[in-house]
Amino acid sequence: MIYKTYSNFSLDDFFESYIDSAKNFNDGIFNFPEEDIQVITNGLKGEATAKNAVSIYRELLGALRSAKWLLPSSKILDYGCGWGRLTRLMAHSFEDANIFGVDVDDRLIASARVNLPHMNFSQIESMGELPFKDSFFDLAFANSVFSHLSEISASYTLNELIRVISPLGIIVISVLEQPELEKFYSNPKQTDWITKIMGDLGVARSTLLKNGFVWGDTHRWDNYGIAVMNDQWLTSKLSAMNAELLGSFRTNENGSQNYKIIKKKA
Repeated sequence: MIYKTYSNFSLDDFFESYIDSAKNFNDGIFNFPEEDIQVITNGLKGEATAKNAVSIYRELLGALRSAKWLLPSSKILDYGCGWGRLTRLMAHSFEDANIFGVDVDDRLIASARVNLPHMNFSQIESMGELPFKDSFFDLAFANSVFSHLSEISASYTLNELIRVISPLGIIVISVLEQPELEKFYSNPKQTDWITKIMGDLGVARSTLLKNGFVWGDTHRWDNYGIAVMNDQWLTSKLSAMNAELLGSFRTNENGSQNYKIIKKKA
């Protein structure tokens, strides 16, 4: 079990052990899936994907420093967990048995179950109800999920996360915003790709400014593509769900997204 093994390690030593394990794939604690599974989530594998995960998780911990009520016994949800590259890092602070992950891809969930047997993983359907009771979790984290969901799927997923989070709990999601949209179109290597998905920049920009949300379907999974939103859209949706946006933060990782901190209204 990761928590039992590493909870007394410093964060730096814990992260170093994780990155070292990524080079070897299997050390009995930080077991990694085959490379063809690793690359499904973000195209990275081995040491590169481990370092990327560490960068993201460091920033998540920074955002949670004010939530001092979180304990090893707190229940944690990694929504869109993939094969668990971030999920396993949560076991430095939280007991393995209290960490849960969900994903729509059966290959990724199967890998997570094999490599992280002391944690809890469930396959879910796109816009399907989460298999948890109301107010079950103290923290829900969704990295690179809302940057892909259609508007209807994003709304549904937000509502489900709010349902399963406790009244004092925190939800952290990553999103793409207008600066990222502009970068897609200005990058010669991505211009044709993003134009095929979202149309001309002028149309995409106009839709974002008018509706607060623009999305293009990549047909990878149901209601999955590239999604860009703004705080006005998010704030409006959250208000209707009796929740609120507390703030934003960002990793220093190249190509990182903005992270939004959400909680239920008192």
